[in-house]
Order: sequence, then structure tokens, then C-alpha cells
Amino acid sequence: MSVVTITKQSHKDPAKFRVKYEDSKAVIGPGHEVRKNEKLPVIETASNVAIIGGGFSGIASAMRCVDKLKETDFVIFEKYDNFGGTWYANTYPGCASDIPALWYSFSNELNTSWSEAQPPQYEMEEYILEVVKKHDLRKYAKFQTCVTSAKYNESSGDWLLEATNIVTGQTYKHTSKIVLSCQGGLVHPNQLKAPGLDTFKGVYMHSAIWDHTVDFKGKKVVVVGNGCSANQCIPLLVRDYGVESLTQISRSGQYIMPPIPTGLQKMYQWLSFSRITLLMLRFVVFCVSESHFPLFKGANIIPRISRAMNKRTSINYMNKKCPEKFKDVIMPDFKIGCKRLIFDHDYMDTLSNPKMNVVGGSIKQVNEHSITMANGEVLEADIIIACTGYNVLKSFFYYDIIGRNNVDLKKVWEKEGVSAYNTLLVKDCPNFLLIGGPNATTGHSSVVMAIENGLNYFADIAPKVLNGTMKSFCVKTEKYNAWFKEIQAELARSVFGSPFGGCQSWYAEGNVNFLAYPYSQIDYWRRTRKANLSDLDIEPGSRHSKND
Repeated sequence: MSVVTITKQSHKDPAKFRVKYEDSKAVIGPGHEVRKNEKLPVIETASNVAIIGGGFSGIASAMRCVDKLKETDFVIFEKYDNFGGTWYANTYPGCASDIPALWYSFSNELNTSWSEAQPPQYEMEEYILEVVKKHDLRKYAKFQTCVTSAKYNESSGDWLLEATNIVTGQTYKHTSKIVLSCQGGLVHPNQLKAPGLDTFKGVYMHSAIWDHTVDFKGKKVVVVGNGCSANQCIPLLVRDYGVESLTQISRSGQYIMPPIPTGLQKMYQWLSFSRITLLMLRFVVFCVSESHFPLFKGANIIPRISRAMNKRTSINYMNKKCPEKFKDVIMPDFKIGCKRLIFDHDYMDTLSNPKMNVVGGSIKQVNEHSITMANGEVLEADIIIACTGYNVLKSFFYYDIIGRNNVDLKKVWEKEGVSAYNTLLVKDCPNFLLIGGPNATTGHSSVVMAIENGLNYFADIAPKVLNGTMKSFCVKTEKYNAWFKEIQAELARSVFGSPFGGCQSWYAEGNVNFLAYPYSQIDYWRRTRKANLSDLDIEPGSRHSKND
């Protein structure tokens, strides 16, 4: 365990630290598809471990393989041409970490030189690439290669992955003992679905596929949405891009918290001289984050007090900053925590800019040069930007997963709802782990901690497969079902996108909340630090004996 220090060269040339627009469109743009070239020969490969995804989860998994398991026989499949995942792909103006980077970073590689508490996208990507370089992970990667299916072989206990190079169309057939699915959720954009959008004569783009060649100077811009990406990009568009006007269509209110205190960055700068002092400050940030956990829970006295305190902080701040004419649109009407909290990054001050307008309601029609709202109001538009979030569910259905007894996981999830035991294991899929999987997301903590907690479980059980003691491990069906029942019942009593919370949220789909973790991160650490073998179907391996 050590530290890294980035040079911040990304500030001088951000373009070197982001995906090219055309490449992004080819991977996640509207109508994209993976095309196979049947004329090229199939390449057959194998490894002990296959890692799907090269973002935070994939990189953390690779480091755990090398550092903890001393396992170097692994391959990372990544659909982009570089590491970084969402921090390589999401490049809209203002894109930044929404929690302190000291907390949103690898625990074994703390950075001593963050420029601010919430650094911009390109600086996050620079940090990621520095970690990749330090651990020499690039040699394990197959870039621009998209996994399209995974099928379990019950006889051999191996997985057969089929993948396609998105540039050449060449097919890979890859055999692996263990599969780590490390695809993040913030990948596939929810494109704006509005009548007449195809007739629009101006520029339309989703914030997740940003075209940096577009000239905003003197243009009338309409931003649809008011989540984190809208709150981050709007201030820069108004302040730095020379727009004539910017109108935000806010479909519902949002709780916006005051900015992260500047004192945190000052403390970070004072304490960045050693790993130990950085860990101490990181622990403080963790404790503050965990203290917010009760506000997401049910109707008991402590959650009610926590919600009341945080709501008062947010509402007082918003009342102070928000112009009176926008309050009816901006102010939320649901329980705090039902949607992810947003820490302000100049958005509230931007509302007072004379170029700025905010309207509520829904879109009736997109016209050639304007948008007609349901109430009849017409908004002139040269550029439409959809800050409409992501189709998180699509990430779980992106490739076919066929487990033992030819069980099709897609069909299981479509029928029962997306879930994974302890966020990691799915029934009938031996030796298959989802890192940062269903219900691993929290509303108060760092997803990187959840990733590393999940990898504790992997590091505990994987050696038994890799050394031949086990042929396979798989969660027992009754334990999987019990987990699903338990966590959904707990989430129904929480504020995360539930009837109790009073809002619609990206945390849930129908009656199933497949994203939020309803307990604390301390609880998650406790559940994942060791594999409970009594919850698993274990098939002994060739080295198994009575003494094992």
C-alpha cells in the first residue's frame, strides 16, 4: 500500500484524458450495435480469471488479483480504447466527482495532489491512468473488445466468454475459471424520448456522449433534466461557453446541499505529506458519510431526526440562493434521500444569472427550432442537451449469461427482478461475481468502498478455485431468494425511490429496487469480508481431500 502523485497534466490538455466523440458514439450511441466479421478467424484464449470492464471495479479487481492473490493469469475486457470506465466516457463540462476524491479513490493508492475536493473528470482519469501505469495493468487488457455472452460449462467448471472487437469485428472465445463482471451502471444513456426530436434542426446530444466540437457561443441552449450532470454542466455553459441563453427543463425538484466545506481541502493539503495522515483524514470523511446513513431509513425517531436536520440544511440553503421566480420548480416535494443528494458546485448561484431560465413540466413536442411544453409555452432552441441520466438496468442485461442447467440469467431477472446475493452472486452461476453489482450503491458513501468490500469476498473464496480445492462455488437458491426478499422488504421501508420516499428514482424499476443498499457500509464490510460457505453450493475440486 502506498500513494501516488499526479502532475495534473490533464489540466493543460484535457482532451488526452477523454474518449473521442466518434468512439463514444460507436460504443453507446443511439442505434449502436456490435458487428461480427465472420471472415476473420476466431481467436481462442484462456485465463484463470476474466474481468469484464476497465473502470474502477475492473482496475481494483486486477490489483487484488496481483497484490492479494499473486495471480497474474487474468484478462481485462474493455469496450473503450483505454481504462477509466465512466471517468473516461463522461466528459461533459463540469463533470466531477460528487463526493470528496480522497474518499472516492483506491484505498491502496491514495493521491497526494488532488487539486480540489471534487476534482474534474480529466483529473480523475489522470489519477486512474497513473494507478494503471504503476501496477503495469495495461498488458492484461483487451481494449475495444465487448463481451457478448458468457456460458458456464458444468463438466469443466469453466466459463466460455464470447467477445467481439468493435473495430475489426473479430471474435474471441475465451475460457476462464472465474468471471468478475465489473461493468458500471452509469454507462448507457437514457436518450430523450420526445415527439418530434427527429425533426429538430439544431444540435442534440446526451451529456454522456459529449461533442466538444460544438460551438455554444451565441446559441439558445435547452438542458433537459436536473440531476447531478445538469447541476454540474449548467454553470460552466452559462459562465464559460458564451451562450445567449440557457433554459433548464426541471421535471421535478431536487435536494441540493451546500458545497463541501473548503476546510476539507485545506486539511487535505496539510495532511498529504504521508499515507498515514491521508488515511486518518479519509477515515474522518468516512465517519461523516456514515453519519448520514440514518436519513435513508424508515419512520423511527433517529431517521426522522436525521432527515429533518438534513432537509433543513438543504432547504435553508436553497431558499437563500434560489430566485423567487424559480422556487416552485426547484424545490422538492418528497422525502430527502429519495434521490441522491447533490452537493452544490455553483449551480444555485447560476440561477441568478440573467441568461438563466428554469421551467417545469413535460415536453409536448420538439419542433425544428424550438420545444413546445405541455402548458403551451414555446422554448427557442439551437442546442438541446439531454441530462436525462442512464439506463442502469441495461448494464445488467448487456450480454447473455447462461449458467448451470442452461439457466438464462436474463430471463430469471426479467421474471423476478435484478438481484445478487450480498450484491455479488447470482443463483445457478458458479464462479461468477458481480463487483459493484445489484444493490451495491449507497446514497451516502463511496462506491469505491463498496467495490473493495466486494473484492474482499472474492479474495477470500477465489484461491480455493484457483488452487483446485474447489471446482466451483455458487450461492444456494434458497439463500439467494432469502436475500432478495430481505433486501427488498428493507428497501420498501427506506426512502430510496420508494412509495415511502415519495419520488420516482433511478434506484428502482417497478416494484424492485435493484440499485440501493439499505444498510450501512460497515454492515456491507461485515457481510463481505469472509465468504459464508454454508450459504454456498460447493463442488470439490481435484485437490479436494478430507484434510482440506
